[in-house]
Amino acid sequence: MSWMEDLYVIYQKLDANSCQEVKKEIIKAQLNGCSDGTIYFLVLQQLVRIKREKAPVYELIRGEVESFIHAGGSSYMH
Repeated sequence: MSWMEDLYVIYQKLDANSCQEVKKEIIKAQLNGCSDGTIYFLVLQQLVRIKREKAPVYELIRGEVESFIHAGGSSYMH
C-alpha cells in the first residue's frame, strides 16, 4: 500500500471516531506541501506531533501510521 492510501485510511478512522480537528491538522500539513516528498514529510511531522500530544487519537491510527512510515520510507530509499 502506498503512503497516500494509508493517509486515506487514517482520515476515514479519524472521521469514524469524531476526530475532525486532528484530521484538519493533518490536511493542513498536506496542503502546505509543494511536492510529494514535501507533503509526506509535513504529514509525517504532524503525525509525530499527534503521537506526542494526543496519544488516545494516535492509538486509533497507529497501524496505519506505521504503514505510512514504512511505505513512505521505502519509496525514498529507491
